[in-house]
Amino acid sequence: MSPPLNTALPRLTLLEAALAQCQDAIFLEDDQRRFVYVNGAACRLLGYSEDELLAMGPPDIDPHVTWPQLLAGTWAAGDRRGFHTHHRTRSGQLIPVDVNGTCLSVAGRLYFVSMARNVSEREAHQTELKRRDRQLQAILDVFPFLVWWKDPQGVIQVANRESARWANLEEASALIGKTDFDLVPEDWAASYAEGDQRVISSGQVLCEEEFHPDFPGGAKWTETWRSPLHLDGDLLGTVGFSRDITDRKQTEHDLQQILALLQGVIDAFPDVLFEVSREGRYLNVWTKNPELLAASREQLLGRCLDDVLSPESAAIGRSALEEAALTGQSFGKVIRIDTPSGTRWFELSVSRMASPDNHDPHLITVSRDVTARMELQAALAREEHKYRSLVEHSPDATARFDPQLKCLYANPAMADQMGRLPDALVGLRPSEFIGTQAGEVLESALASVFASAERSTLELHWHNARGQTVCSMVTLSPEFDAANTVVSVLAVGRDISELRAYQDKIHQMAFYDPLTGLANRVLFNDRLTQMIAEASWHQHVAGVMIVDMDRFKQINDTLGHAAGDELLREAAHRLRDSVRGYDTVARLGGDEFGVLLPQVRDTESLGRVVQKVQAAFDRSFALTGRDVIVSCSIGISVFPQDGTDSDELVRHADSAMYSAKRLGRNGFRFYSKDLTATAQERLTLEQGLRRALDRNELTLHYQPKVALHSGVVQGSEALLRWCNPVLGNVPPNQFIPVAEDAGLIVDIGAWVLQQACRAAAEWNAPHQPVHKVAVNLSARQLQTPGLLPHLAQTLVDTGCQAAWIELEITESLLLDEDGRVLQTLEALRSMGITIAIDDFGTGYSALSYLARFPIDTLKIDRSFIQSVTTDRYRAELVRAILSIARCLNQQVVAEGVETLEQAEFLLAHGCELAQGYLYSRPLPQTDMAPRVGAVLTPPG
Repeated sequence: MSPPLNTALPRLTLLEAALAQCQDAIFLEDDQRRFVYVNGAACRLLGYSEDELLAMGPPDIDPHVTWPQLLAGTWAAGDRRGFHTHHRTRSGQLIPVDVNGTCLSVAGRLYFVSMARNVSEREAHQTELKRRDRQLQAILDVFPFLVWWKDPQGVIQVANRESARWANLEEASALIGKTDFDLVPEDWAASYAEGDQRVISSGQVLCEEEFHPDFPGGAKWTETWRSPLHLDGDLLGTVGFSRDITDRKQTEHDLQQILALLQGVIDAFPDVLFEVSREGRYLNVWTKNPELLAASREQLLGRCLDDVLSPESAAIGRSALEEAALTGQSFGKVIRIDTPSGTRWFELSVSRMASPDNHDPHLITVSRDVTARMELQAALAREEHKYRSLVEHSPDATARFDPQLKCLYANPAMADQMGRLPDALVGLRPSEFIGTQAGEVLESALASVFASAERSTLELHWHNARGQTVCSMVTLSPEFDAANTVVSVLAVGRDISELRAYQDKIHQMAFYDPLTGLANRVLFNDRLTQMIAEASWHQHVAGVMIVDMDRFKQINDTLGHAAGDELLREAAHRLRDSVRGYDTVARLGGDEFGVLLPQVRDTESLGRVVQKVQAAFDRSFALTGRDVIVSCSIGISVFPQDGTDSDELVRHADSAMYSAKRLGRNGFRFYSKDLTATAQERLTLEQGLRRALDRNELTLHYQPKVALHSGVVQGSEALLRWCNPVLGNVPPNQFIPVAEDAGLIVDIGAWVLQQACRAAAEWNAPHQPVHKVAVNLSARQLQTPGLLPHLAQTLVDTGCQAAWIELEITESLLLDEDGRVLQTLEALRSMGITIAIDDFGTGYSALSYLARFPIDTLKIDRSFIQSVTTDRYRAELVRAILSIARCLNQQVVAEGVETLEQAEFLLAHGCELAQGYLYSRPLPQTDMAPRVGAVLTPPG
């Protein structure tokens, strides 16, 4: 037995609240495979509104169609099933979910209740663990030697590819779970196992060299390292690596033979050779030219450098010996010796001799006579000094480069710009001290000069040591040797950053928009002319696209101009990302952008570009901490079919854009010749509207609102009509959008309010039921600062009471973010005026707004009423709206009632008022007066 109503309702309320708070998505599906209930978590998970999901079923969100396949099987009430699948969000993203469901039987029908949990994070963790395992294995496989981990029983847990190769296996995974006894001869395996146990017992690292004379393919030497592996005090086994050192052993053998050979070479060496101790004592001397010695061989042996050479030369010699003793070699140090034949210069090359224990090593010194070279260098130094005095005081950066593009010299000006000492640049390539990108440009230019032997100039952009961007005019001059071969290139760079900055600034100001950085109208027109010329020459198709943001002024008015500027910058960024790199995006002014699309294959390609732009604007914009949806209207013209000159193409694209706006915004239109006629018609309408009030061409008609249970006329809606002497009767859906766009709606709306108030004052007699007159209020009127005082004065002037007037607004006005609409509505309510939501169900507002805003009446849109008796889903929506209105104590008016069946349905489900052709068409004021308070009986 069902609980009493007063007990069931709290339980249902609690159940709904619990389901709404549930963090998992909950779906209730009927036997027609349609959702009849979803909770808030389902909406958040999939990105749909509740209304959108209730018009869908499992196939719409599950690409694997798992639920219908389950429901196609044999089900009985109480059956439970769980499975893993993916749900597709509104944006197209597939989300992994775990679904658990059960089958319920209610009133003889089967329902499937399911709970879906988002497991993206869990799968991401699993994927990351697998990825890390693959990374570790990849790292191990890179090592050119064997790596492994064995547990304490010697079972292989981890191994790399090289280990598998040594075991003649294809993959490292084939080693896992095996022991050495499964892979190598038993005596080898026993030796390995004994080594592992020694490592485990001692807790120390063990390194061994092993010789395998019978290794497949030839004898080998290996070097093996083993170490115990612990984790949190627990022994995990042993880790180790092994590498082939056969080549090293062979090299050691070969070196012994080479040393013997070198001894023979030394004996025949033409320069002076010395064997000395680390302290500089002569141990042996070899020379074919004894006249080059500072003393005879017999006098040198056993003596030290200080005993033979001058203090200065002795110090240089000791420095060379110490360097060789420490590093193994020393080259290039030059000493001066007074010989019997005169003063001579010798260049020392010192090597450390190998010794078994490396203790007190001996050193071999080669002493080469470089007297002639030193004399030549001295002469060159005198000439270079003259050159350096000019270059090093020059403000221009100067450097010399060799054929390998390495710096041979850099002057102080260049070194200062690099933030280094001049010597620090020597030996470096430009890419190593200027930066990779600029350096590679300079290297390419240097290589060209070496190849062509011709002077070259280039403009180089780079960053100096202080992080400043520098523009240098660099001149590259080839330098030749006696054979007329380019041996070096001299680079001289002059800083022209300031000049270039002035040029760039002038160019930027002339051709680019300062707010967005996009091309401005001047550059847009210039590139459009160029695009037309190229398209005409190559017989290509090209496109011109005009993009205008919808309701941009509302953003500026509600969030401020700073938010508007940020919106323009972000919109510019999204437009650039939506087109090709060689397309042009320009800001033409205000919130209007232009896009040039050269080399278009066909109109379908243009359509795809438009889809990208619209997709970019479908994402919300983050402005002042709020997410704001801003759509755009797009017009496209195509060269040559829509025009052959720039003005014509832009004008036609602009006309197409305005056509898209008139069709409801957030859309696009290709140009057609009909649009020109439409634009002319629109201009004619606007001009006529500007004189309509003065010429008394506007009138109000009134459509009765009838109480469904009695047929009594309880109110009416004032509807604007325009009869023009030339145009005739102009439909409201044609002239009202023109009035709004042209800014005429405020004045016309004020006239409508005045006329409606006079009619209400005439029709509401004392002690009679109230006849409320409804007046449509546009968004522009509601946002006008003087609305409230003007309305109050109108009530006084016409003798109308506020309770006799109801103002109808659209749902979109409830999306106001700064609270001004709420304040205005509350002020109207405080005056006694009631507020109605017109065309309810067709807008974007959430149901929570119905409780937040002072709403008295909901007018169900005619699109729901017309199909309420033929479309089950529309009928359910109407029932839901009526239920919500009752809970919020709000009146409901059904618009567009045309049949008795519709009226009976509405009456049966609690709708109070209706208006439509079933009862009466809109009537002039004189024809409406007799019907006030009367009973209207539907025909038939």
